[in-house]
Amino acid sequence: MDHALVPDVNAQHQAQLSATERFCKRIADWTGAPIALMAAIVLQGIWIAVGSLTHWDPFPFIFLLTCSNVLQLILIFVIAVAERQSSEHDELRAEADHETISRILYHHEAQEQLLLAIAEKTGVDITTFKTTVASLAAAGP
Repeated sequence: MDHALVPDVNAQHQAQLSATERFCKRIADWTGAPIALMAAIVLQGIWIAVGSLTHWDPFPFIFLLTCSNVLQLILIFVIAVAERQSSEHDELRAEADHETISRILYHHEAQEQLLLAIAEKTGVDITTFKTTVASLAAAGP
């Protein structure tokens, strides 16, 4: 008997992404990494030290703040695109999981009916089993 294959949601999602969306996802993945945080801290520390010593960008570090704000504005949109794609991927996975679980439950119910039929034909008392199955079915989630 052939069974439907469980869909590869990751490959399906990747195939749907445009080049821009893949680029945004890579940027968001990189900027969300601990090494990116450490790089930002080190870069700003160096900038503040050099700016203070050379008076190139003295306190209150206006140029650093301007560059930082522009970068943050760009990253807000990049991360928003990546988050939208992540949400769509989650929806695909939920739908695939629902379909797979539905098939498993249908298969389980078919096996249950087959076992009951076999038990009845062999003369086994199945009243306790039927009561248990009925109580489990009535319990719900």
